[in-house]
Amino acid sequence: MALLAATALAVSFGGIRALDGVDFTVEDGEVFTIIGPNGAGKTTIFNLISRIYDPEGGRIEFAGAEITRLAPHRIAGLGVARTFQNIELFETASVLDNLMLARHPHRRTGTLAEMLFTPKVQRQEIAMREAVERVIDFLELAHHRDTRIAELPYGVRKVVELGRALAAEPRLLLLDEPSSGLNVEETQDMAFWIKDIQSGLGITVLIIEHDMRLVAAVSDRVLALNNGRVLAEGDPAEIQQHPEVIRAYLGG
Repeated sequence: MALLAATALAVSFGGIRALDGVDFTVEDGEVFTIIGPNGAGKTTIFNLISRIYDPEGGRIEFAGAEITRLAPHRIAGLGVARTFQNIELFETASVLDNLMLARHPHRRTGTLAEMLFTPKVQRQEIAMREAVERVIDFLELAHHRDTRIAELPYGVRKVVELGRALAAEPRLLLLDEPSSGLNVEETQDMAFWIKDIQSGLGITVLIIEHDMRLVAAVSDRVLALNNGRVLAEGDPAEIQQHPEVIRAYLGG
């Protein structure tokens, strides 16, 4: 069953067609990866799903409901979380505090109750802290729990951003170039986390990625884009050998 379905997505920026009739589906429980050269339209798709951009045409459905024109603040509440190509964390806050922020969509108490710190609010805070601690344990971040983001190396920050997305308890996790800036060992660790998120947590994962070793290691299916259009779709081996994909990356 398709958890996410995109139909005929189209959007332009300054007269340039960023997406031109893109169709794809992401099945519940799979790792689906979008590849393509720079400017292919990959991140534009993420921004449409996250409702940062409005499409000029097309339709997006999540869990059977249309979200094409949904207000951006409602997306996380539906069960969609994402990371960014450029890390977006609060650098002066601790790892724990950054992850706790992701629990906001799960709050069920009002402002007055939180000001009075009622027993219901206290129970909610305990439950949220326990949820975040599970993510910290899952990603082996306990050693960094109370460390400010500004004091962490880049590779650990990438894992923290992944953790913040997981703390929101998504059904669909969007990862925008998760291996960007990582060394070989860190990329292998990222591949491990992605597969464990899929198999251990049961979360569907949609990835944008350039590192074809990571793509091959984690992906069930791959969609190749170029100039805002679909070139090919299939398993990683098929896509790596597809002549149109090779031409898009290498030229000719």
